[in-house]
Amino acid sequence: MNPRIGVDVDHEHDGRRWVYKLSTRYVEAIVDAGGIPVLVTPADPRPMSEIVASVDGWLMTGGDDFHPSLLGQRAEGRPMRLLSVHRERFVLALARAVLEQDTPCLAVCLGSQALNTALGGELWFDLSSECGVERDGIEHKGGAIHAVTPEPGGLLSRSWQGTTRNLMSHHHQAARRLAPGLRLEARAEDGVIEAFSAPEHPFLLAVQWHPEVQDDRPGGADLVAALVRAAAARVDSVPEA
Repeated sequence: MNPRIGVDVDHEHDGRRWVYKLSTRYVEAIVDAGGIPVLVTPADPRPMSEIVASVDGWLMTGGDDFHPSLLGQRAEGRPMRLLSVHRERFVLALARAVLEQDTPCLAVCLGSQALNTALGGELWFDLSSECGVERDGIEHKGGAIHAVTPEPGGLLSRSWQGTTRNLMSHHHQAARRLAPGLRLEARAEDGVIEAFSAPEHPFLLAVQWHPEVQDDRPGGADLVAALVRAAAARVDSVPEA
């Protein structure tokens, strides 16, 4: 049975009205890996626990920026495209539910930041002004290509045989300090945390880059396939009624 993979849909203003938005690459990557995408918007009226329980795994998608007030910081002088209030609340609640229910999860960009924040970690709210790091898609269309090196002994190190990979990301927020219970998986050459996992969770991998647009390169379709396999294993482990 093909596992059902939840996908959270963005909520943003296009200059004229509020719209729901999602790149087709997320959907295509899940289908290619053998999963069934289940799109969920922040308007879903169900309790988050029920939403997460209705699927076998979750791909937490990218999006705009968390407001610094989330962690008691000020936004003055920070160039930001902020999340809608509805999406911010939704992704933080989603992160907590995924963790509480041990739901297999691959978290991308904003999704990774939501997981770290929900567990009590800290963020860089603007890499450019706080760290002198540019990751906002200026150098390359769609994102900045940079080297990512896995930490020895982690999930990515085993998958990549310990080698450095060139990956593309587009963001100017990132994990500053990982929450307790999370394990560092990879850093970029500039020191920015690019990936982490949760060893006590059945399958939870969070990455700053976008696997859905990496095609067949390591760190791309292979990560989505790993999510779908973990979700399928969860389905198989549940006894039939």
